[in-house]
Amino acid sequence: MSSAQGKTVLATGAAGGLGKVIAETFLAAGANVIICDVNQQRNSAVEEEWTRTYADRFLIKQTDVSNEAAVQELIDASVAKFGRLDVLVNNAAIMDDFSPAGDCSKELWDRVMAINLTGPFLTTKAAVKQFEKQKQAGGIIINIGSNASYMGFQSGAAYTVSKAGIMALTKNTAGFYADKGIYTMALLLGGLTGTNIVDSFAKGMHMEMYQKVMANQSPFEPGKNDTPLESIAKYCLFLSQSDIAPVSNGSCVVFNKNWPVA
Repeated sequence: MSSAQGKTVLATGAAGGLGKVIAETFLAAGANVIICDVNQQRNSAVEEEWTRTYADRFLIKQTDVSNEAAVQELIDASVAKFGRLDVLVNNAAIMDDFSPAGDCSKELWDRVMAINLTGPFLTTKAAVKQFEKQKQAGGIIINIGSNASYMGFQSGAAYTVSKAGIMALTKNTAGFYADKGIYTMALLLGGLTGTNIVDSFAKGMHMEMYQKVMANQSPFEPGKNDTPLESIAKYCLFLSQSDIAPVSNGSCVVFNKNWPVA
C-alpha cells in the first residue's frame, strides 16, 4: 500500500460509509486524519473506536459543510492540531428522491445543492487558501463524483445537477491552481453499498422517475457490480501520492465497475 506518512488529510461526511473507509485507509497508511460529519452520534461512535487504535492522529468535528464559517473553523482546527493540510477529500453528499424538475421542491433542490455543491466549493475555497499560505505550499483535492456527473439520467434533477457541478468545479480548480502546486481530481463512482445514501429515501421517492431510470440501464446487483468502498479508498490514497497527483490534475476518473454497462 502507498504511504501517507506525515500527511494531514481532511475527509468530509466521514463518520460512516465511504468517507469512514477513506479516512481509515489514510490512517492505516500513516496519515493524520480529520473527519467531519453533521451526525454527532456517528462522530462520537467513531471517536470511541479510533481512540483505541489511532490515539492523537485524528480529529473529529461536527460540521455543516454548507456553512462557510463552520468550514473555516474546521480548517483552522485541523491546522492548529497538525500544523498543515495536505489532502482534502470532498465526500459529504446526499441523494435526492429521484424527483424530476417538475416535481422537485425548491426545498429539496436547495438542500441537495447546499451539501453536494456549495459544501465542496466552500471546503475547496478554504483549503486552497491554506495550501497557498503554509510552509511548503501546495495540496491535493479529491472530489467524490458519480455516474450522475456525466450521465444525465441516473437520478433526480437536483442530484444530477449537483454532481455535474462537481466535475466542473474539479476542472476549474485544477486549471487555475496547478502552477501553485495544488492539484484537483475527481472520482466518478458507480453504485455503492454500505453507505448512508439510503437515508435520503426515508420520506419515499418519486417512483415514476425511479422506474424509468432503472428501466433505462442494466440492473444494479449488490455484490456483483457495486464498486467496493475499499477499492475507492485505495484509489484516493494512490491519487494523493506526490508523483501521481500532478499528472492526475483535472482528471475525472470513471470508477464504476462498468455499471451501468457502457
